[in-house]
Amino acid sequence: MSVAVETARKVWTEAELEGLPEDGFIHEVVKGELRMSPKNNYTHGDICAQLLIALGTHAKAHKLGAVWDSSTGFWMRNRNCRAPDISFVCKARLKGFRRSARQFFPGAPDLAVEILSPNNTRAEMDERLGDFFASGTQVAWIINPESESVEICYSLTQRKLLGSGAFLEGEHLLPGFQYAIADLFKEWVWD
Repeated sequence: MSVAVETARKVWTEAELEGLPEDGFIHEVVKGELRMSPKNNYTHGDICAQLLIALGTHAKAHKLGAVWDSSTGFWMRNRNCRAPDISFVCKARLKGFRRSARQFFPGAPDLAVEILSPNNTRAEMDERLGDFFASGTQVAWIINPESESVEICYSLTQRKLLGSGAFLEGEHLLPGFQYAIADLFKEWVWD
């Protein structure tokens, strides 16, 4: 006779996640386990910074909602804590959520932006998208620096691929927002 013993899964609290050291890793909780991924290279950081500034400037100027970076945690419906590279939450969903709140956002961002790193897999990205869409994300942008393209996702199955000649558009979430995809990948020109 064998007896199966089930080990209790750790339930991470916000305080525990926030208390993790600044150790050069991005921390998320997936299926009750702490996942750590290394910080990214300058290409990733540059793309992220450009788009974060453009989205944030547009959202603030038009009072559309909040734009956050990858240090912001989002509690998914399945209790995974995800931190997209860039996120946008519409102002209607921010009612009652104060800027000074010391908590992770309850639910997914309306727009989730992920910038692929060389170590990301399709399965990992699909798992992330699954969490986002099941928790309320309306649109996700997957930026691929290698192919200089962006995959626009409306669900796990409804997707379109845009090349460097196209534009990222804010659609119904960020009306009037437009950003040339080619500009995400331009080399720096200092003179």
